[in-house]
Amino acid sequence: MWDGQTSSAQTISLLNTAGIRAIRLPGGSASDEYHWRTNTQLTTPWTGTGSWTWSAGFNSFSKLVAGLNAQAVVTVNYGSGTPEEAAAWVAYANASSSLIGTAPDVTIGTDAKSYDWKTAGYWSNLRNSAPLATDDGGNFLRVSQAAPQGLKYWEVGNECYGTWETDQQSVQWDPFTYANRAKAYITKMKAVDPTIKIGVVVVTGEDSSQNNTAHPATNPRTHVVHNGWTPVLLTTLKNLGVTPDFLIYHRYEQAPASDQPANPEGDAKLLQSATTWPQDAANLRQQLTDYLGTAGAGVELLVTENNSVYSKPGKQTTSLVNGLFLADSIGHVLQTEFNSLLWWDLRNGQDNTNNNSALLYGWRNYGDYGILSSQSTIAGGSTTYYDPYPTYYVMKLLSNFARGNDTVVHAASSSTLLSIFAVKRTDGTLRLLVINKDPSNTLYSSVALTGFTPGASANTYTYGKPQDTAASTGASGAMTDIATANLGVTGATFAANFAPYSVTVLSLADASGSSSSSSSSSSSSSSSSSSSSSSSSSSSSSSSSSSSSSSSSSSSSSSSGGGSGGGGGAPSPWCLAMLSISALARFVRRR
Repeated sequence: MWDGQTSSAQTISLLNTAGIRAIRLPGGSASDEYHWRTNTQLTTPWTGTGSWTWSAGFNSFSKLVAGLNAQAVVTVNYGSGTPEEAAAWVAYANASSSLIGTAPDVTIGTDAKSYDWKTAGYWSNLRNSAPLATDDGGNFLRVSQAAPQGLKYWEVGNECYGTWETDQQSVQWDPFTYANRAKAYITKMKAVDPTIKIGVVVVTGEDSSQNNTAHPATNPRTHVVHNGWTPVLLTTLKNLGVTPDFLIYHRYEQAPASDQPANPEGDAKLLQSATTWPQDAANLRQQLTDYLGTAGAGVELLVTENNSVYSKPGKQTTSLVNGLFLADSIGHVLQTEFNSLLWWDLRNGQDNTNNNSALLYGWRNYGDYGILSSQSTIAGGSTTYYDPYPTYYVMKLLSNFARGNDTVVHAASSSTLLSIFAVKRTDGTLRLLVINKDPSNTLYSSVALTGFTPGASANTYTYGKPQDTAASTGASGAMTDIATANLGVTGATFAANFAPYSVTVLSLADASGSSSSSSSSSSSSSSSSSSSSSSSSSSSSSSSSSSSSSSSSSSSSSSSGGGSGGGGGAPSPWCLAMLSISALARFVRRR
């Protein structure tokens, strides 16, 4: 909404090149103030007063989604909106343009704010209309599009448990109130399109976000009473006879240095944080089972925001380290039942007033949640909306790793500095994702495959220090992009070297023609590299069924040589003004 370049040809081209096939919109805390019909915000960013009209409306979002042939996740306004407003949005996006005036047309009705949202057919007919000669304020919605957009995933609000979110209800940030209103949203929205999937906001932990103790929930399994957000929400939904289609989960790994001076952002800390994704998935699944019973079995788990720090992004967010974290996070999420991971965000804005410590790796002395830059007036900032950050290149690299319908293959490493993940592609190739988290040492590895006979060479795709360093000199093109090469493969066991702070995808063809399951293992040792981890002083997946193959793997490493993340959670007012829509790394499903 705040990104005027959302649907530009160059934006669409960059995201297509990166293989991004899912987008969340409008996303973030602004969703709980955003009114899609007028493209306005409840309050003006920076000041919190008055109203605000955004530069990009739903017409721009639609162009982006269509240009990428992407899956979309839409966040409707819970904080200051109504169920009728949300239902009309579903109608505008998904209803048939010939519906108006026919018997199946659904009456949406007048909401609690006395606005008449008419019928579903009214809004789909508006979508199919040509702009008026004199704009009445709605021409941005008149796009002459007869075909429904078919947007599938819809979220009721953004982080509604958080006091940073706008909430105009009489009892704010309350799971009991949220559950009752969620029922109304689900009922109204599915009356318009019963095929959509609607999710509700949750947190891990049964005692997290205890905002109201008036409606305690007793866990039927443990018989312990809890007042946390998720137990109260799920208990209330069950009592209302409502089962959501999916749960919405957001995760940020660190607090900014200004919030926790004794525990600020740290590169080594961030690069070990993604290993706990399985615990989060297990916690949410257990709560679903406990509080919804058998009805919870079919509820999906989606991660619709992730980044390295929940507010006040510093230089780590624009560094190579954040790209490594993104790859590691996706790799670990693939080992769970989470069916998506969305990255916050596409464009955000550059800020050089947060943690730019020399203890953090990287040469960009500013933070930015986006994967693409925004024009900036800060010293050393971008002059264009199209400078890719390392997170962009890692997303592009990951399109060579896993896609929808691929099979997740278990792979593991005993080295905390070397992550390895594997998938069997639908084309029969085995793809390995390897992340070297060591800032200074090349890791020399022996890769062993079981149940898979590789061809004589592997295609490799790598992004790391050489590319990011080239960008610091103003270079572009091949010097800053993903490096491709061929690796000689001597059989089911072969050697591979992984440079410091790098992400590599290996693509191995199946020489045997067999469809048997496969596995991989690696052992590694490290050697000193001339690279330094000190920072520069420069200023400035829809669901599919697939089988999961298991494997056993081991890895050991020895060290030699020296060398030493407002998100969607609680963004600052400045960030709200600059934030753009979230980019979903990809939907990759597993059984």
